[in-house]
Amino acid sequence: MKKTIVITGGTGGIGHAVAVALAKQGNDIIFQGRDEKKGKKIAEELSKMNGSTARFIAADVSTVSGIKKLAAAIKQLTSKIDLFIQATGVLNSQRCETKDGLYGSFAVNYLCKFMLDHLLLDELKLGRGKIIIVGGPLRRGAAINFDDLHMKTNYSLFKSIGQNQLAIHMHAQEFSKRYGSIPINVVNAGMVKTGIDRNVKGVMKIVFLILGPILANSIEKAVVNVIALAETDAKDSGYFYPEVAKPSIKEEIVLDAAVALKLWDESLKIGNLNA
Repeated sequence: MKKTIVITGGTGGIGHAVAVALAKQGNDIIFQGRDEKKGKKIAEELSKMNGSTARFIAADVSTVSGIKKLAAAIKQLTSKIDLFIQATGVLNSQRCETKDGLYGSFAVNYLCKFMLDHLLLDELKLGRGKIIIVGGPLRRGAAINFDDLHMKTNYSLFKSIGQNQLAIHMHAQEFSKRYGSIPINVVNAGMVKTGIDRNVKGVMKIVFLILGPILANSIEKAVVNVIALAETDAKDSGYFYPEVAKPSIKEEIVLDAAVALKLWDESLKIGNLNA
């Protein structure tokens, strides 16, 4: 049966590979990216695949207003979402702020996922409503620093990655608790050469250049778990799939419930959303 599928980060890397795979199945694809020219070209290509229709939305998900505009644009194109795949991501070796003063990596890697899941609840409920977040494993010692959520002091790339991934996992846990009828899961795609490290500089850039070819997975392997979850009728929710290309292996996300709830409430405030 043809599905209505929404994909963020769909013009490159894992998001694009997933869009191609699901378009080949004849689904209706709505995907987001920042480059309008590139997005329109991809939409034309996807629409030629097995009866698929593809529509592109140019949107900046690094700002609260940009995220809300994206949600509004999606609502104009569809009243239901059967599958929502969130694949946006950035890596910054230096801290940067967005136009509205948010910490950029926090906004793109976590906040946009939280906000879109919240803003598109009605469409997810009307469709078959499944959410898949492309994320990664938790880092040892990672924590949510509510006193400095936007990392204005003592910034580091690895501390940033740790907080963002922890926030994603906590979001999946709390969302699953609140909206059990809408499955939400986090998938580890591993290290993939997608250009996500383009803003990494200095010593860390050298580390990525050396270790990347050794540790990187192929894009084909990276999307196996996403496609498997997209195709299954299982209603499992609140799980992390830690092993690349091994969808049978999953771990229930069990984190500090009080911290997850506090992060949820704080995210509502940052996004100016109703509870």
